[in-house]
Amino acid sequence: MIQTYSSNQLRMLLISLVVISACEIFFILDVLEDVFGFGMPVLRWFEHTTIEIFVTIALGFSISTIIHNIRSLLLHQRSIEESVQIASGDLHKVISEYFKQWKLTPSEQEVALLLFKGFSTQEIADLRKTKLGTVKNQSSSIYQKAEVKNRNELFALFVEELLGDSIQGDAKSA
Repeated sequence: MIQTYSSNQLRMLLISLVVISACEIFFILDVLEDVFGFGMPVLRWFEHTTIEIFVTIALGFSISTIIHNIRSLLLHQRSIEESVQIASGDLHKVISEYFKQWKLTPSEQEVALLLFKGFSTQEIADLRKTKLGTVKNQSSSIYQKAEVKNRNELFALFVEELLGDSIQGDAKSA
């Protein structure tokens, strides 16, 4: 199941952005004070160095929070990419097993894969340099051996096989 960004993580990022913005305002006012002699008259009662130390520490915490969240997102992305690769490999394995079970010829296997990729029968004929009628006959033979009526049912068969348990589990938990 895909994990979403938690509200806690979002809250921490927003707080970090607010803190960084406040620090930026402080440093802009500090530069204006240094260059033009104005900018922070309200803060004169506080020792300037104390404010700079506090702002610098707050900025450091905010930056480390953002770095932590970026690392977390990169790890999450890597995990998702690995899941996609595994699913892709599993789909290929499922397809190969069905092709063997149905005793598809190599030509039928090629046509079936092109059907999965969304090519029309005319495009398949053009790609394979065969006649349209040949591709239609091979498609019909594939559907007959798979005991389905059309391309959609054929594709649904593989998707159901690959995701069937998780779909049923999701339906039960809903």
